[in-house]
Amino acid sequence: MLASKTKGVFIEVSEFSILAAVTSSLNAPYNIESLQECPVDVELEEIQEFVADLAEIKARGYLTGRCSVYPKSRFVRRTTLESPAKAKDPAYLGDLLTNQFRIDPAKNGVAVVNAVNGTEFDTEKNMQAQKELVFCGASSEELQDIQDRVVEWGIYPETLEIGSLTGLGGLKNYLEWKKIRYPTLVLEITPENSNIFILSSSQIDIARPIPYGLTSMFPTIKSELGLKDEESARKLFFSNTFDFTEMGPALLKKMLKELQASTGFYEVQTGQTIGQIYLTLLPTNFNWMHNTLSRALGVDMLHLDYPGWLNHMGLTTEEGVQLETLDSRWLGLFSLMGNYNEEEDGAKKA
Repeated sequence: MLASKTKGVFIEVSEFSILAAVTSSLNAPYNIESLQECPVDVELEEIQEFVADLAEIKARGYLTGRCSVYPKSRFVRRTTLESPAKAKDPAYLGDLLTNQFRIDPAKNGVAVVNAVNGTEFDTEKNMQAQKELVFCGASSEELQDIQDRVVEWGIYPETLEIGSLTGLGGLKNYLEWKKIRYPTLVLEITPENSNIFILSSSQIDIARPIPYGLTSMFPTIKSELGLKDEESARKLFFSNTFDFTEMGPALLKKMLKELQASTGFYEVQTGQTIGQIYLTLLPTNFNWMHNTLSRALGVDMLHLDYPGWLNHMGLTTEEGVQLETLDSRWLGLFSLMGNYNEEEDGAKKA
């Protein structure tokens, strides 16, 4: 049974936390009434209570919401079709995904979208205009498991989006609004691995995974601090009681090598210089990574003007909603709420 409340709820679920916004409606234009956060690694009852409190649901019922999630199996892969006309063959894109990226279409939910504007690939449209493509998706089994978990929390997901694409769609909208000319390096770090994206003013130029995440830093922490094992390093790393700023270059050495390789190749191939870096997802206690990477790569950090951007998208906020103090990880949630033009809405289509 769906709750009778007319309020809208937007939820982003990552490996770090659950971010939520309560709005006056699920359909724009709407007013943001509150922003809430809940740890993701707590008991089921605590999350259910958090969800119920979002829209003040007291009786048993499901809260209708729009959700973005980050399955561990998610993928975002960029490609250029050398012969776009071949894609009219229904088997062509599936074979390309299998052979080039080693992803099995039979085991994954897959969307194919235009790298320029995010619209869904359509063989009935101009094929030459669709040669720059992005494959995105995740394991069908994991997506079903996540949906079941969200429903168990008390949320009926009206939509369930891959957060990586949602955030890129929102950030592209932001860069266009701010008229930021230089390409942006976007880094999505998770415990086990990371994703590198380069977003220019016109399209997603690069999307590639790298095999280094937060856990790859534990051996260095153990060695540098003389800890007895990597479990001790993990606990200290997530405890928010130790400042890792000074150790930052050593911890991020492998990741920096990958970033420098990607940005160097990109700048040589395109003649464009990376202008800024943006890190998504990471909790506030990892802000030292932003500073370390910015200095090492010689690029500025991108700080989002949330009040201006939300106003640009036609969203208003209650007086008590403090946007100025929010960090970079709120990009994904606001991107999910974005009131984009339907023809240009990459995040929603994906």
